[in-house]
Amino acid sequence: MRSSLKTVLVLVSAALFLASAAGLVVTLTSQPEPSGAAKLEVKLHTREEILTCAYKIYGDDEQDMWVAKTLVRNTGEVPVRDLRITYKIEGYTDWTSTEVYPLVLPGQTVRDYCWPNLDDAKMKAVTTKTPVEITLRYEYQGLDQPVEDTEKIYLLGRNDFVFTSLAEEDIVTFSDAFDNYPLLAAFVTPNEDTVKGVANRIAGGLETRGNDQDVYTAFLRCFDVLREMGVKYIQEPSSFWSERQAQYVQYPHETISRASGTCLDLAICMAALMEAVGIRSYIALIPGHAIPVIELPESGDLIPIESTFVDRQYALSHYPGATSPEVTAGECVDIAVEEINASMEEGQYILVDIEGSWERGVMPIW
Repeated sequence: MRSSLKTVLVLVSAALFLASAAGLVVTLTSQPEPSGAAKLEVKLHTREEILTCAYKIYGDDEQDMWVAKTLVRNTGEVPVRDLRITYKIEGYTDWTSTEVYPLVLPGQTVRDYCWPNLDDAKMKAVTTKTPVEITLRYEYQGLDQPVEDTEKIYLLGRNDFVFTSLAEEDIVTFSDAFDNYPLLAAFVTPNEDTVKGVANRIAGGLETRGNDQDVYTAFLRCFDVLREMGVKYIQEPSSFWSERQAQYVQYPHETISRASGTCLDLAICMAALMEAVGIRSYIALIPGHAIPVIELPESGDLIPIESTFVDRQYALSHYPGATSPEVTAGECVDIAVEEINASMEEGQYILVDIEGSWERGVMPIW
C-alpha cells in the first residue's frame, strides 16, 4: 500500500509540474503586442539623370538601372502592416513600380526600387536636358493619408550620351572612363526605315548570314555607299554641354540624312546598316576614337574599318601618305587593324557587343 501511495503522489506531482509549466508557456506567449503609433524613417535616393537614349532599360527590374531607391526603416516599437510604396515621374509615367510589404518589424529595413515604364512617345520627344519631378508615395495600415516625397531629376536629350556614371575620383582605368559603354547599343537602330532602305541597297545579291566572303564584301560596300552618298567626317567637342565626359550622338538615320557624323556616329551608322542585313556588329572604343567592327559568320574573325575615311578629303589632308589617293575600303580595314592592335597593347580598348547589349535589355529607341 505504501508503495502504491508513493507512486500516486509522484504522478500527481508530475502532473502539477507540467500544468504549471504549460501555464507559464501560455503566459509567456500570450503577451499583447506593444502599443503605440508606427514610426518609419524613409529616405529617397534618385539618379541624377536618365539617359533618354536608353530609357527602356530603366523599366527592366532585372537590371541594376533603377531610377529611384527608397530605404524604409521601422524605428518604432510596433510592426508596420501593409506598407505600400509607389512612384510617379510627372508627365512621363502614371503611378508605377507599386510594391506591398505585408509586415515590417521594429528595426527592420526595406529596400524598394523604382523601375518605371516611361511613355515611349514622350521620351522620343525629349531633345534637350529636361528637369522632371519624381514623387514617392507610401502608406500603411493605420495611416490617415498617404505621405509623399519629391525629388528633381533630369532627362537628358535623346541624343545626349554620358560615357561614365562614376565620380571623377573613382575613374582609374580606361574602362572606368567608359563604364556606360553597353548603352551605346541603344543608338544602333537596324529596323528604322531609312536604315533598312540603305542596307538593302548594300546587301543586294549577297549572302550575309553565312558566307564570310559575302559578309566582308557587304562591309566594304557599306563604306563605299556612304562615300557615294557624300557622308563627311565632323568633330564634336567631347563635353559639349557639361563638365563630364559626354557627347551628342546621332542616330543612324540622322547621320544618313545629314550626310555627316563624328567617328562615333559613323561607327554606329555602319553597325546599324550591317545589323539590318544580319551581320553581327560591334563598336571598338580606343582613346579618342570609335571604329565599327563586324564578325565573319564562318570563321568568327573580327574585321574593323576606319569609317572616318569615308571622307576621302579628310583622309588625304590629315593623313597624307597613309593610303593611296583613292583611299580604298580595303586600305581602311588595314589602318583600323593597326589602330586597334596598338590600343590593345596599351590596354586601352573596349569592344561594345551590340547584340549582347540588346539581349541584356539595352533596346534601340527606334
